[in-house]
Amino acid sequence: MSRASSLRLLLLAMIWGCSFIFFKIAAAEIPAPSLAWMRVLCGAVFLAILFALQGKQTRLKQEWKPMVLIAAFAAALPFWLFAYAAQTISASLLVIINATAPIWSAMIYAVWTRKAPKATVVLGLLLGVCGVSVIVGGGIQHLQGEHLVLHLLAAFGAAACYGVSTNMALGFGQHIDSKTNALGCLVYATVLLTPVAPFYWPTQLPSQAALLSTVAVGVLCSGVAYMLYFRLVDDVGPTSALTVTFLIPVFGILWSVLLLGESVGWNTGAGGLLVVAGTILVTREKSNPSVAIND
Repeated sequence: MSRASSLRLLLLAMIWGCSFIFFKIAAAEIPAPSLAWMRVLCGAVFLAILFALQGKQTRLKQEWKPMVLIAAFAAALPFWLFAYAAQTISASLLVIINATAPIWSAMIYAVWTRKAPKATVVLGLLLGVCGVSVIVGGGIQHLQGEHLVLHLLAAFGAAACYGVSTNMALGFGQHIDSKTNALGCLVYATVLLTPVAPFYWPTQLPSQAALLSTVAVGVLCSGVAYMLYFRLVDDVGPTSALTVTFLIPVFGILWSVLLLGESVGWNTGAGGLLVVAGTILVTREKSNPSVAIND
C-alpha cells in the first residue's frame, strides 16, 4: 500500500470513528428518523455536487432496483437504528458494536450461500460473540436510560444490516460501479426516509451543536468518507480497504474519551479487543464478505 493510500486509510478511520460522536450529540435533540434522513440528504447533496463538478457519471436510473434494496440496508435502516440507539448508549460502545458488522456479514454469508464457514471464520465468530458478551455483560449495570434493551437491540440490528447489504452488493449488485454505489446508497436512502421523517420532526429548533453535528455526520462521515473508501477500493482493492474496520474502534473510543468525556471500563476494552480479533479472523478469508460501507 502506497503512502497516499495509507494516509487515506488512516483519515477514513478517523472520520468514521467520530461519526458516533456526532450521532450522540445530535440524537439528544433530533428524533432518530429525522436525524437519519438529514444525514443521508446532506451526504447525497454533497456527493451529487462533487460528482457534477468533476464530470463523473453514474447509473442511478439504470440501477435503481438493486440500489433501493442495498440503500435500505446500507444506509437508511442502520442510520435510523444507530441514531435511535445513541439516545442511551455511549459513543464508545456504539463504535464497538458497529465493529461486529463483518461478523454478522460472515454469518449471513454462510446462510445465504449454504456453505459451511472455514475453521478460522468459526473461531472469529466465537471470539466476536465472546467480545459482545464481555461488553454487554460486564457493563450492563452501568448503562442507564429508558428502553435500554431496545436501544441495544437497535445497535446490533444496525450492524447486522451492514452484513445484509454486503451480501446484497456481492450478490445481485456486484456489477454496480463504485460511484453509483456511493451516491445511490445516499440518494435512495433519502427517498426511502422522506415519507417517514416529517412525522418525527423536532418539536423545537435544535441547538447549533446538534445541527452542526448532523451536517458533519452527513457531509463528512457519509459524503467525504464514501469518496475516500471507494478511492481506496479502486487503488488497493476491497480486502486491503477493509482493514479500516480494525482502526475505527480505536479512533471511535479515543474521540469518545477526548470529546465527550466518556469513561471506558475494562469490559469495553477487553470486549473490544475480542471483537477486533474476531473481525480480523473473519475478514482474512477472501472467500467471505466483510463489511460494506458502514458508518
